Amino acid sequence: MNREKLNSNLLLLLTSTIWGFGFVAQELGGEHLGPNAFNGTRYTLGAICLTAILFIWHKGKSLDGFRSKDWIKASLSAGVFLFLGSLLQQAGITDEGTGAGKAGFITGLYVVIVPTFGLLIGQRTNFQTWSGVVLATVGLWLLSFKQTDSQWAIGHGDLLVLFGAFCWAGHVLVIDRFTNRVSSLHLALGQVTVCAGLSWIVAGFTESPGFEDYRAAFFPALYLGVMSIAIAFTLQIIGQRKANPTHASIIFAMEAVVGVIAGWLILKEQLSPRELIGCLMMFCGMLISQVPIRYIRLGLTRRARDLQD
Repeated sequence: MNREKLNSNLLLLLTSTIWGFGFVAQELGGEHLGPNAFNGTRYTLGAICLTAILFIWHKGKSLDGFRSKDWIKASLSAGVFLFLGSLLQQAGITDEGTGAGKAGFITGLYVVIVPTFGLLIGQRTNFQTWSGVVLATVGLWLLSFKQTDSQWAIGHGDLLVLFGAFCWAGHVLVIDRFTNRVSSLHLALGQVTVCAGLSWIVAGFTESPGFEDYRAAFFPALYLGVMSIAIAFTLQIIGQRKANPTHASIIFAMEAVVGVIAGWLILKEQLSPRELIGCLMMFCGMLISQVPIRYIRLGLTRRARDLQD
């Protein structure tokens, strides 16, 4: 691996780490604000930071990207999916029994949901992807389903985050459709602005937080707005320029692992052996669905040679 690719992978790992700790910030912020008010706050802060980054990055050509019809379509469609995914995730993560660690892994299921959605638009899904889907589904059952009154049921918060994972998958497909038509930073700012606007509108009808609530949730929202939305997204753009797509997908899957570690370190969350096995199976399912078989065979061959030497 050359130095450029190594630096890119390190940037992507830093991005995943920032996103993983973001689940903790979401849980902390959700203790004081409703999901819409908190999302409105963090995405507004993110939009302000992205605006500054955009004008610094593109300098005199900053306004050019806003004049495209594709930018309007992409910002609205991606923003709606971002709003729905964020709302369901935030509502679920603060539910008792879910928490940052579990939410991170359940959200990560979008990695295996995306190729499944591809079937609806005529894309073929191979055996390897289906294997990852099955493994991740079994892991989800171990992680989230509990036996109550002689019946198996998924927790309310886990179910909300799961529905959110489907929205994140839709968001990925929208981004994939428009990524070569509009500037990445312009699209990021557009979708974040739409998401913030929708969150504030819904919050105005459903939530009535006070000044003390906003003050208590400010620092978690600030971390998410500055670090998870503005800085991490910029690092992702820089990192993916030279990174191998397969390596990038594996590194992004680490976000779920970091979420569990962060929940354990900061919030003292504990997972049972059954839940940990579920996390492991889900993580393996994510990797299997993303890593081409030839990479797995190459890795095993190299390992065998090292053992022989």
